[in-house]
Amino acid sequence: MPSARAFVRWTIRRGKWLWLAALLLAIPATWRTVQLYAHLRSELEQLLPRSAPSVLALDELRARMPALRHLGVVVDFGTPENLEAAGRLLDDLAARVRAYPPELVRTVRTGDSAERRFLEDHAPLYVDLDDLEAIRRRIELRRDWEVSRQQGALLDEDEPPPPLAFDDLQKKYDDRTAPLRRFAGGRFTSAELHTALMLIEVGEFETGRARGAELLRRVKLDLAELSPDRYAPGMRIGFSGDVAINVEETEALVADLSVSSVLVVVLVVAAIVLYYRWWRSILILLPPLVLAADFSFALASLWPLGVTELTSNTAFLGSIIVGNGINFGIVLLARYVEERRRGAGVEDAMVVGVSGARTATLSAALAAGVSYASLALTEFRGFRQFGLVGGLGMLMSWALAFVLVPPLAAWVDTRPSLPARRGTIAGGVAALVTRHPSFVVSIGALITLGALWSVRSFGAGTIETDFSRLRRADTWVRGEGYWGRRMDALLGSYITPTVILADDVDQARAIARTLRERRAEPPFDRMIASVRTLDDVVPPDQERKIAVIATIRDDLTPRIRASLSHDELEVVDRFLGRKALTPVGPDDLADGLTMGLRERDGTIGRVVLVYPKPGRLLWEGPALAELVARLRAVAATRTSPTQRAGRVAGSLPLSADILESVRRDGPLVCAAALAGVIVVVLALLRRSRAAVIVVGSLLLGVLWLAGAMMALGIKINFANFIAYPITFGIGVDYSVNMVNRWELEGRGSMATVVRTTGGAVALCSLTTILGYSSLLLAENRALFLFGAIAVLGEVACLSTATVLLPALVERAGLSTRQRTRHSPPRSRSASDPRRS
Repeated sequence: MPSARAFVRWTIRRGKWLWLAALLLAIPATWRTVQLYAHLRSELEQLLPRSAPSVLALDELRARMPALRHLGVVVDFGTPENLEAAGRLLDDLAARVRAYPPELVRTVRTGDSAERRFLEDHAPLYVDLDDLEAIRRRIELRRDWEVSRQQGALLDEDEPPPPLAFDDLQKKYDDRTAPLRRFAGGRFTSAELHTALMLIEVGEFETGRARGAELLRRVKLDLAELSPDRYAPGMRIGFSGDVAINVEETEALVADLSVSSVLVVVLVVAAIVLYYRWWRSILILLPPLVLAADFSFALASLWPLGVTELTSNTAFLGSIIVGNGINFGIVLLARYVEERRRGAGVEDAMVVGVSGARTATLSAALAAGVSYASLALTEFRGFRQFGLVGGLGMLMSWALAFVLVPPLAAWVDTRPSLPARRGTIAGGVAALVTRHPSFVVSIGALITLGALWSVRSFGAGTIETDFSRLRRADTWVRGEGYWGRRMDALLGSYITPTVILADDVDQARAIARTLRERRAEPPFDRMIASVRTLDDVVPPDQERKIAVIATIRDDLTPRIRASLSHDELEVVDRFLGRKALTPVGPDDLADGLTMGLRERDGTIGRVVLVYPKPGRLLWEGPALAELVARLRAVAATRTSPTQRAGRVAGSLPLSADILESVRRDGPLVCAAALAGVIVVVLALLRRSRAAVIVVGSLLLGVLWLAGAMMALGIKINFANFIAYPITFGIGVDYSVNMVNRWELEGRGSMATVVRTTGGAVALCSLTTILGYSSLLLAENRALFLFGAIAVLGEVACLSTATVLLPALVERAGLSTRQRTRHSPPRSRSASDPRRS
């Protein structure tokens, strides 16, 4: 008690200087915090460690390749009659987009006519040498038969001519050229799908939003100026591809963040005023809390923590720190207000508040800090940042509450005393748990049994593996998800490939050869549409092919040609052509053929492009993980001992690594958080009975949370997984405060504890629930599910701490030690039983 009084007097006397120092520090802290939010990132790679294989491959891809990302402008023209109008609209838009700066746009395509024309003109060079030899042998057999027949040298006059059948080869090359024959007019259009498409290849490779947002903004402005209704009424236009996905998800994140921040502040203020029925409580609680959140972000951005940007996992930490960090100030102010309503002076009431709340709130702050900090044990960057900033937020909230609240209370609370408060909800709960403890315990037992039954199947199946469920809610109805499916149906494959980076051309050829040999194996047969390398666009063995073709053309005499049917001649000419052939090199190719193959330094041929098949499998975690694992195994092909294994880059390996990181680090983080919280409770409470009650209440709350989650079918994903370790830290807050007050009050005090501290704890939980509930408004489904689990955890831990725990104590007839001489004294009016 003397130490508490000395501390309170010091903070009140030095209050002006303490607040001046805090406000001066807030200036650079606010600047650092604003910089963090200005660098809000939505890309998946920001969640993974820099050393993750997919992140290293992506970094190399950016360094070597200029782009490989697209924005699709998709037009639904409604009826076949509007097809021509949609084409004119896209042609006019393409003319404008081609004038954009090169850092935004590399190429613009409304069809594949240039690529198709080039391949038709040079078709013989794209026939495999072995197939050309087979054609030569078949034609030679027919030539020899014709010569023998003319010379009468046939052994059998009725011997039929050797057929010039090329059905086997025709099917092979029909399959190979099917994508080019998909669009009869050479434009990306389909009358059956009433869809037209323009593809924009972006100028630089990025997985974020910056350039993509600017590109999309310009395209929308140009479309508005062109006015699509002038071309044909009723046409709908949407956007698809990597650029549209990143812009859509980040804009949803920013919008959700803005709404949640305002909503949390408004609701938290309303809850505090309604609870204390004293509007000045806002002036005492919120300023230190805002400073704590500000300082937390600023400190996390400094060395050695080095958080320089926020991700989809950390963007909502401001709301969460406000919702969680206010707990310490609420408990402190609740004890203070309780004493003021009993007639104590400001300093005396604050002494009782500090003395009675510091141990419990410090325990809660450390436990919460440990639970957040446990996230830093994982290599998952999204979790590490969340843990670092959140842990700092809890400690800063506790420290500033005890340092800055006392002088604020002295300045704001100028009345002689506060009016008494009667008829609270907490009072009704107190009556329930003390008068009917057996009933409450029975209900708690039934809930516990139900939770145990529900969690019996808890395991790997509780991890969300369908990534399509984690995008923004409306994307499949009117967003990129809807228009992306329209584009995929039109093209027949994804426009952006997964890239295998090799060290040289020979290694790329070996990897592609191995991949093609295994195309019939699962999962390649179901998930890969095509594989492209340099040899698919710059045919090998051109000189030898030209020589073989010349020989075949010589063998194909006019007499032999005259003997062939019209269909046979078409097939022969398709394979051999009729024009003079010269070798082609990379510089001779149409742009669409070299897309994704040419590197920044002009090198071509060191990459393998793997185009996935559109479908559900690419959203399913197990299938996706298997595909990436097989691709990495194939990429390990080497043509020399000094080569590295090929690196698999793209969104698919990023998603697979995220799933693996959650599976690997999830149990570790949860175990570390739970162990850390228990150690903190044992270290600070020291009394075995109190510690057992606190830990038991927490474990029951976590069990109820798991049961509710399983019963509602909510699965763990890369965003909501962190709700578990956070629940360990925040959940123990409530039982610690309840048990600490119970031990201080003495025998028969449970009704008072529930009515007073229980009410404050309920307000703590309510503010936290409000912080988490703001995520239930999020368009991003991953964040929505995080909010759902966090709210369930709050409700579960609050129920066990303020209802079941007191009922168990009452039912078991447990007694506490009498107050010791170290217990905080009451004010003179506090002994009046009528005031309690």
